Amino acid sequence: MRSLKGTNGIRGPWGWTAVDASSSPRTRAVIPALLALVMLVVFAAPSSGLDGLSVPQSPMFHAASLADEPLVSKERQGELYRELKERFYSPWRQAAPRDAVKILEWVFDAYGKNVFGENLLPRSSSWVEEQRRQARVDAAGELNSHALSVRPTSLRLMPTQAPAFRSPALAGEGYPFDYLQNSAVHPGEPLFVSHLSMDGLWAWCDTSCASGWMETRDLAFVDEAAEARWMSLPLAVVVRENALLRDETGSLFRAKVGAMLPLSLRGIVEHLLVAPVRGRDGGLIERTVRVSASEAVPAPLAPSPWSLAAVAEELFGELYGWGGFLGNRDCSAMTRDILLPFGVWLPRNSRAQANGGRSINLEGMTNDEKKDLLKREGVPFLTLVGLPGHIMLYVGTWRGEPLVMHNMWGIRTEHDGTEGRYVIGRTVITTLDLGSDLPGHAPGKLLIDRIDRLAFTAD
Repeated sequence: MRSLKGTNGIRGPWGWTAVDASSSPRTRAVIPALLALVMLVVFAAPSSGLDGLSVPQSPMFHAASLADEPLVSKERQGELYRELKERFYSPWRQAAPRDAVKILEWVFDAYGKNVFGENLLPRSSSWVEEQRRQARVDAAGELNSHALSVRPTSLRLMPTQAPAFRSPALAGEGYPFDYLQNSAVHPGEPLFVSHLSMDGLWAWCDTSCASGWMETRDLAFVDEAAEARWMSLPLAVVVRENALLRDETGSLFRAKVGAMLPLSLRGIVEHLLVAPVRGRDGGLIERTVRVSASEAVPAPLAPSPWSLAAVAEELFGELYGWGGFLGNRDCSAMTRDILLPFGVWLPRNSRAQANGGRSINLEGMTNDEKKDLLKREGVPFLTLVGLPGHIMLYVGTWRGEPLVMHNMWGIRTEHDGTEGRYVIGRTVITTLDLGSDLPGHAPGKLLIDRIDRLAFTAD
């Protein structure tokens, strides 16, 4: 990376950040360019006996050997960003819910029996029937209103925070796979609201990429004037995990990487963003919040290996969260939030991401052929590597082996014919042979055996 330091600022992965002699050590320490230099000198692999994990565990480290040059032309990035904005605001162009009845009927068919609660005991039929009553499936499309999420929240497949697990006796089931947890939602996401639950505490909502029940206290309804005002402003995107957003009244919420809010004033040291708050009548109140220029930036960022790796670094090590469970990301949420700051919109689930844009089918290839193709065609930090039920981000090579960054639950194992899991449970950088040295790993079910598609997100 070409880093230039002068009297007025320092060039980091997302532009110039003001620095002066009076800035605090903490302020100087968070400048991404300096963090990158530290990562080049000090990196650590997690304490694990797995060979596939014994690689440098820093995205910045793997970007260091790559030229700090844009990976996408300005023209192409402009096209991608326009598509992102169109997708982002698409719920406000809806006049009816997206397949609400079909989805809700499917939910009760799929998860209305043989599910377990937080005590890992079977859910009763009366519990399921109460959820169905609250869901008011026949009322879909009753409200048909537009709204905004006002804090980090979730979309649930039934109007309850209570979980529905499959049998914990099965490999890869039980905690943390709450099948009612559909997706996390950033603050400031446009929503289409279909109808309310029986008790009025939940609203069935469509975001740009998912649908589900959101607690009504987590949204604010908007009118046409608010929509027009909101969409007229440029967007800023959060690039520092758990950035705290405050206004003159105090703290509003913490935003994760990938959250996008309107930018009202661009500054050198800080920016002014517009944050949504729910009023007493359920309507939108707009608040101006100040955010450090190291925490949020005008969108989109220019995608270079260094800037992509700097965002990826923020998500590294995050604990696994199925569908956003406990506020953590799963595999597809990780890839989606890394690429959103660069104007690349991805679908919510892993299979859709693997099939999006230009893709290459790897079926029928040997493992060596798959690796060679990935090393030859893959663009570090922009190419996705897919397999059924999982998605990964290619980050380059290490000692001739292609590496991927992914948030994964575990490695499949077999002991005396019984399937199990060796739990990883976090975001890691690994080889595609992860687990090959693990006694009892399931033969033919390593990552390299199962990957079947490469997706080129910017093509």
